[in-house]
Amino acid sequence: MANRNLTEQVKIGLAVGAIALTFLAAILDRMKANSKKNEAARAFLENTAIMKIGKYSLNVYQSFVAALLFAAVFGTVNYNRYDTDLIENGYDEYDLLHYYINAKYFDELGYFRLLPSLLVASNEAGPFCERHAPVYLAQDEEDYRIRPVGYALAQREEIKSHFTPERWAEFTHDAIFIQRESKRLSCNLWRQLLQDHGFNGTPTWVLAARPITNIVPVEHIKYATLVDLFLIIAMLGVVFWAFGAQTFAFAWIFITVCYSFRWPTITWVLLRYDWMTFMVMGVCLIKKEKHVAAGAFFAWAALMRYFPALWLFGIAAKGVQALLTNKNVPWSKFWLRVPMAYYKMAAGFFGLILFVLPISFAADGIDSHKQSLANMTAHVEPHNLSSMRQGLAIALTYRGETDMTLISAEKKLMVEEMEKPLRYVSIALLIVLGLFLSRAKDWEAVGLGIIPYFFLTTSSYYYYSMRLTAIVIHAADLSKKRNVVGLTILFAIELFCHASEYLNNGNRYFLISVMGLMMLGYAIAMYAFFGVKWWKERKPPEKKLDSDAGDPPQTVPEADAEAETAQLPDGESDDDSDGEIDETTRAEVKETESEAPEKVSRPQRSAKKSKKKKRRKS
Repeated sequence: MANRNLTEQVKIGLAVGAIALTFLAAILDRMKANSKKNEAARAFLENTAIMKIGKYSLNVYQSFVAALLFAAVFGTVNYNRYDTDLIENGYDEYDLLHYYINAKYFDELGYFRLLPSLLVASNEAGPFCERHAPVYLAQDEEDYRIRPVGYALAQREEIKSHFTPERWAEFTHDAIFIQRESKRLSCNLWRQLLQDHGFNGTPTWVLAARPITNIVPVEHIKYATLVDLFLIIAMLGVVFWAFGAQTFAFAWIFITVCYSFRWPTITWVLLRYDWMTFMVMGVCLIKKEKHVAAGAFFAWAALMRYFPALWLFGIAAKGVQALLTNKNVPWSKFWLRVPMAYYKMAAGFFGLILFVLPISFAADGIDSHKQSLANMTAHVEPHNLSSMRQGLAIALTYRGETDMTLISAEKKLMVEEMEKPLRYVSIALLIVLGLFLSRAKDWEAVGLGIIPYFFLTTSSYYYYSMRLTAIVIHAADLSKKRNVVGLTILFAIELFCHASEYLNNGNRYFLISVMGLMMLGYAIAMYAFFGVKWWKERKPPEKKLDSDAGDPPQTVPEADAEAETAQLPDGESDDDSDGEIDETTRAEVKETESEAPEKVSRPQRSAKKSKKKKRRKS
């Protein structure tokens, strides 16, 4: 298996290649547009063999897609470090002691007893890294507190009272197998694990994971870790179905170079990327106008991790704007102002939640949901920040430090002081974003959910794997400048993260701070593009009537123009070209106008009518 330094360097090269391929895709899109009016150019694109694979000849675009797929396959080999062990044998003991064990023994452990239970079981099994782990992070419904290991051992009887003797024996066997018999958990990782903020899966996540942990014994735990791989493969298949080969390939490349996929490693953990796969598939289903299913997919993602609900901000904002601005429907029937697709999506979303939650309540009780919310709230408190958290607050507290490797107490205090005012500013910015997204397609508005998430939360960098929703919507149409810029920035973030990890290994605070500033740059770029688009299209364009006879220009009444715009699907504008009109379309319009019968002006029509009247009188 190749060392980490080599794979980091290759990921740097792959990220650079992805940026180059982004610009090449934009050039190809322009060439395809121009070929519509140029027979020679069209023949070149369609018939000229650029690449041969065996007996198959590939034209320009097919060769480009082949290059994308080659980069994706090579990126996958590099991600697996040029060995099959990562997929066949490897797994992450650190993560599975949280997620496999806590899901399997959730009835006994809940949200606050995992670490003390592990310490008691480890103590009963004999010494293990005692000098390396003198303290642990104790947790209750209020907060986290550093305690000596002896504090947990003193609770032995209380902890074991939650287990039957048989269940305690099973728990001890499973925990010790992962901790020791796998021979992968170092003393440093054990110390780090005991000071981790711990398990934060929701009760509905437990509902999905517990059957897997009960079916798969700990001796064959590797099989449980393959579930994420199958979900990601299914997700990529849905991307291909909804958006085509180009978007599919860019999404695949992103997975292989994204810093957020560096850990937890795919195929080493249990259901750590399920929420992300359902979010991406939800975007694809909106694109294919399967709104009920899309709503259900986002509901499942939200039940797994809560925050995916923020991705629905854009489409909710579009619905509110339709309600307030659709003048074609009277207020007496205000519900008809909102497109039916949004009702279907809401039905899928709330329908699944109302179906799943009662099952979860019956299995684990309502209190487990209250504890989950308390756990999540404590998890994101500023004083509990770690050096791998990401968000707008982290970016704004950065002052150019390069020598500070971990987030300091001073920085945590800065985040805490700006938390309240920043929340108000973020809400104001999101209101503006909602206004701008009224001109976006539904699947674009949802795919940009990373912006509200970045503004409102401070979460682990690994959750930023959900930038994949933005990758998909940008790669879907690289004829638009905003998508070229967006995709370039997103791949540039990965380029920076891997370069920083390689050149300045261990400097986590520098990495997350600059990463946050680049995310802020991405958000500003999207605001600029969609803001300009909204400004240009905020009022329907005036349509001039024929004025050859000297009449003043006439315009279509505002209500009629609005009605015309309202006929577009999903509230979208008919001009989505960012100000660029296809030359072929312009030529076709001119040709149509030249062939149309000559129009008769109003004075000419009135003169003809008066002549007819005179003839009748005579």
